[in-house]
Amino acid sequence: MVTLDRIKILTDKKHIKRINSDVTTTILKNNIGKAIRYSQKKPFNIYMNYSLLDNTCILEFSSKLLLDRYPELINRNNIHECFENIEEIGFCEVDIDGIINHSELLTCDVTKDISGIVQPDRLAMKSCLINHNKFRVQKYGNSGHTVNKMVKTSNRQLRMIIYDKEKELRKKTNAEFLGMLNDVDSMLAYFAGKFRVEANINTKEQIRQLFHTETTDLLDVLDSKANPLLTMFDEVFTFPEEPDQHNLAMPSPLSLQTLKMVKNALLLEACEYDMEKVDLILNNTLSPNTDKSKYRAELNKLLNSYPQPNKNIQVMKKIREALQGGNSGT
Repeated sequence: MVTLDRIKILTDKKHIKRINSDVTTTILKNNIGKAIRYSQKKPFNIYMNYSLLDNTCILEFSSKLLLDRYPELINRNNIHECFENIEEIGFCEVDIDGIINHSELLTCDVTKDISGIVQPDRLAMKSCLINHNKFRVQKYGNSGHTVNKMVKTSNRQLRMIIYDKEKELRKKTNAEFLGMLNDVDSMLAYFAGKFRVEANINTKEQIRQLFHTETTDLLDVLDSKANPLLTMFDEVFTFPEEPDQHNLAMPSPLSLQTLKMVKNALLLEACEYDMEKVDLILNNTLSPNTDKSKYRAELNKLLNSYPQPNKNIQVMKKIREALQGGNSGT
């Protein structure tokens, strides 16, 4: 089942039956009403832009809107309750069935929570990058890491986040959300030991490609049998050929066949087989104009031929297996 942490939809404003002017804002341009807008960040994100210039309305919200059902994420089975909860907030009344059946998905965050696997660190993620020149691993607060595809074209952009969901949920910024729940302990217990894999899908073309749909209609996406997270994971990560498991000893750098491999092995040994330390050496010793990706690729290939980094490869393989177990979701 497709599960989403955030959706942004476009619908006909006729499905918005009433707007509470006490809590919404009219956006003016040259003293002419442009839109009626509602926005909140806490206890969860909600945004509405009701156009006064055409027949459209944009709605965006996160799965925290589901409150105690938050672990389910947004899916086909609870989408009706999402809009029921929007009505309870009080900024508008809506034709729920009209919106569900006649809306277009503009962007979304496809998500899966994973348990029983060690959360990968930066080294594990970098060890399995399919292209070190194209993808960059960066910290995501203090709870995980993001992988970004370094391109400018929106249809080719990719951002995947792997982070500790329990740690993120316990942040002060989520205190108000937790205070709204009927059973906070059950919520925190559910996320204990889990990490989240999440990817942003930001264009209609990406939606059609990744969900294997002809349209971007909300129900077409929610009913999709595709596995967009797995597709995106495979675009980012690959698994180098693993060494013979019977050869458990770390080979001596001087035993390698070429001088170039000996030099690379000595560098890895000096850096304690940590690619972050290797990157630091490359950045400090090579010219800023030098393409460092070929050096990283050679060093990663050699590193992944050793027994030690197999732990990183195995962690990433297990994540892929977990993503493969369902098209998305918990």
